[in-house]
Amino acid sequence: MWVSRIRNLINDPEVELSEKIWVFVVAGIFLLLVLVALIFLTGFWKKYGPATARFAAIFGLGTSIFWLIRGAGILFEGEHDLGFKFIHSGLALVSIFLGTFLYMAGDRPKSKFLN
Repeated sequence: MWVSRIRNLINDPEVELSEKIWVFVVAGIFLLLVLVALIFLTGFWKKYGPATARFAAIFGLGTSIFWLIRGAGILFEGEHDLGFKFIHSGLALVSIFLGTFLYMAGDRPKSKFLN
């Protein structure tokens, strides 16, 4: 999702440089952290210890908070059409659900991900 967003942004001449930089920074952070989440969810994290699980929990919480704020902004601002709002609201809900799952799994000492 973020890779296609970056590609669309590069090819859009109407978007200002400041907005492009903002999207590149956010996309880069989330792409990097998604790799950590995948390592965590696949079980490869065990060789890195519980600090990785705690990091994944913090990432999950951050993802949920980011999408709660950004999702509300997309939903209530008037510059996007209904289809855009529908798709992005769905993406936000999935991201919030997965972020909450990651947070709960990584934050519990007895979690199967930590044992």
